[in-house]
Amino acid sequence: MSPPVILFDGVGKKFCRSLSSAFLYGGEDLARRLLRLKPKGRLRKDEFWALREVSFAAGRGECIGIIGPNGAGKSTLLKLANRDYRPDRGRVSARGRIKSLIRLGTGLQPLLTGRENIYVKGAELGFSKRETDALMDWIVAFAGLEKFLDTPVKHYSDGLYARLEISIATCVPMDVLLIDEVLAVGDVAFQMRCLERLGELKRAGTTLLFVSHSEMNVRHIADRCLLLFDGEALAFGEPDALFLKYYEAVGFVNRVLKPLGAAPESPRDFAGTATIQRIALAGQEQAEAAQARTGRPLELAIRYSAGVAVERGTLVLQFWSSAGLLLGSFDSGMSGGDLTLSSKSGVLWVKFSCFGLTPGTYRVAGGFRAEGRWLGYRSNLLRLIVIQGELPGHQGLFTMEAEVWAENSEAGGGR
Repeated sequence: MSPPVILFDGVGKKFCRSLSSAFLYGGEDLARRLLRLKPKGRLRKDEFWALREVSFAAGRGECIGIIGPNGAGKSTLLKLANRDYRPDRGRVSARGRIKSLIRLGTGLQPLLTGRENIYVKGAELGFSKRETDALMDWIVAFAGLEKFLDTPVKHYSDGLYARLEISIATCVPMDVLLIDEVLAVGDVAFQMRCLERLGELKRAGTTLLFVSHSEMNVRHIADRCLLLFDGEALAFGEPDALFLKYYEAVGFVNRVLKPLGAAPESPRDFAGTATIQRIALAGQEQAEAAQARTGRPLELAIRYSAGVAVERGTLVLQFWSSAGLLLGSFDSGMSGGDLTLSSKSGVLWVKFSCFGLTPGTYRVAGGFRAEGRWLGYRSNLLRLIVIQGELPGHQGLFTMEAEVWAENSEAGGGR
């Protein structure tokens, strides 16, 4: 098997919200590199992860669609592939010549005409004047700029500007092409021409990373998709399955549930007789983010405090989607036993043998109940990121665990 053209291996990229802190941390990181010390593993004040633990590979002539909501880290991923950024963790490898269409509006000279810009960009791509002349008719026809070819680019509309820049960038095959939502500025006819051209480039061996919010465009051109959410790679697989995961993660089904009144409201936070102080993954109490996998066991450590002893209480945990939809809950009373809580503080352990929620970012809320009322409630106890590796053939909002047995016809039935 040939090596991948693009490889992301456990890649993480962090940024700083404060300019002064960014300068301070930059000097500190430089000093640590000069002294050959390991970089600090934990985030410092004002820092955040734009991407975290992202891994995937793209082969020659393959298109990977990058999907997810705004702020998920899609553009940051492309800039890492384009070598605009260096990863803070992991490794990024891209072989061959890379062409990017990440920022439209920065590649052309506004005072030059369309024809002059074609020659300038052709020279930047290493073409001779004769080679550019041979491509001129194709570029002009593809962009549909016959009437405006000798007009200064500053008089072009955004759509015409984008047409010219895209046409120049795709006039010849290259090793890697990075595309970030640039087709959205064109009309439907031009978008279809672009998708056909991208298909031709794929067949010629160009590897594509394609970022778009258009489901039609991604389904048309992408071989596989990567679903990003808050910088996390939730799933990687077939486009059809990934778009369903995307809609589940953002709560698209909530449109149906709202008119039916099926989306319950969360109680208000209050510290009562017994209150949950903290929830964390077992053994990872100091971790920056909690991460689970669909269909795998999940064990939670729950630290609580109680003003008085509680003899017959139940623990209730709720899992809310990013769209405010309650997708699942756990009630210890349904397993047939009441909890006894000490009068000071303590720790409870909850283990799910098969955690069923599908990929997404969830807010864990909950508290203790007794005699039909809440003893204390907190609405934001844990931010839980659920990811999924290999996508199974079945889909839905959650997976279900059950026992299966066959009837023994000789013995008259039964288990």
